[in-house]
Amino acid sequence: MNNQISYNYQADTPLKTSNFRKCQMRHKTLIASIIAFIVVIFGLYFFISNRNAKKIQWYLTSKPISKSLTQYINASGRLKAQDQITVGSLVAGRVVKLLVDDNDFVKKDQVLVELDDGIGYSAVKKAKANLLQSQASLVYQEAFYKRQASLYNSGQLAKDTFESYSKNYQTNKAQVLAAQADLEIAQQAYDNLFIKAPEAGVVIAKKVDLGQMVTARLQATELFIIAKDLTKMEAEIDVDEADIGFVKIGQDATFTVDAFPQKPFRGKVKQINYDYKIIDNVITYAIILDVDNPDMKLRPGMTTNVDLKVATAPNALCVPNKALRVGSEAIEKVAKKLELSVQSIEKTVETKAKETLWVLEKQETFVEIEVKLGVTAGRFTQVLQGITPDTEVVTEALDPERENPIMMMGKMKA
Repeated sequence: MNNQISYNYQADTPLKTSNFRKCQMRHKTLIASIIAFIVVIFGLYFFISNRNAKKIQWYLTSKPISKSLTQYINASGRLKAQDQITVGSLVAGRVVKLLVDDNDFVKKDQVLVELDDGIGYSAVKKAKANLLQSQASLVYQEAFYKRQASLYNSGQLAKDTFESYSKNYQTNKAQVLAAQADLEIAQQAYDNLFIKAPEAGVVIAKKVDLGQMVTARLQATELFIIAKDLTKMEAEIDVDEADIGFVKIGQDATFTVDAFPQKPFRGKVKQINYDYKIIDNVITYAIILDVDNPDMKLRPGMTTNVDLKVATAPNALCVPNKALRVGSEAIEKVAKKLELSVQSIEKTVETKAKETLWVLEKQETFVEIEVKLGVTAGRFTQVLQGITPDTEVVTEALDPERENPIMMMGKMKA
């Protein structure tokens, strides 16, 4: 039995060793297969890349086209009456009568509201009484002065005494003038309790209610806003500083309002302000449009979305806007890759301020040329000088060091 046991143990050990060696061989074969697969993939990638890199269009060109352009500036603003009057009060008091309401038409000097300052006509009556008293005293002093002057002229009155009488007479005359002025002030203060319309028009805003206290010393209270004529309106438009140079007096504008989104309204530029505002960190300048409103559809305060026509160019020689953004660095790298020559403009302070385009001459040379630009509209810009209809303008150039040829082939061939 011992021999049998020993035999079984010795027979089992070689079997396990053989299986372990087979597993090792399979593992090594799998690793070798994976490595070989990776090498093949990388080789195929570089092969395709090198082959496609030779076929890719690293630049695109096109000839200028003839196109009619109209350049617009888009901006927004608000409508208001052309002649708009804010009515306030020169005196303080409580509103005791409210005689007009919103949308009422009023005449010049029509009473709009009455105030009560707690004094009313009493100050006027007191001032009148003081004036009558001063006038009566003056009548007596005038007669007395004339008698004393007669005595002084005949040598029966001392000079000092006569000068004293003369002083009293002049003082009485001054008192009468002061009393007259006090009466005028009191009367004006009383009249100011009756707020009147300075001009004829329509009330577009009533900002006061019955019983409300009106202050006038620290801050004047707005009582009414009156528009003289709502058929003549104006729009105040905020234009970005980048666009304000295109705006000129008399230019036509079209705009819409939210109340009538499908109906275009028209206006003309009548004023360009020099003062500026900062809106969302952008400097803007206000321009004023004249707007006719014969059917009274437009109302003060409406938001306007304006398209301002600043330039037109019929049958203009145009290039795509992207041609103006082609950089010299990309051109030089493309030329080097394709073994083409480059003629660029020497960069100075003067040339940096000028507009340039890249053109392709004889299919072998990239040439940078100075151009004079005109109207820009949509995706195209007018070129006034520097090119002809047959010029091959470079519209796009890729940087071979930054772009992936395989990823860019579809884009460049589109």
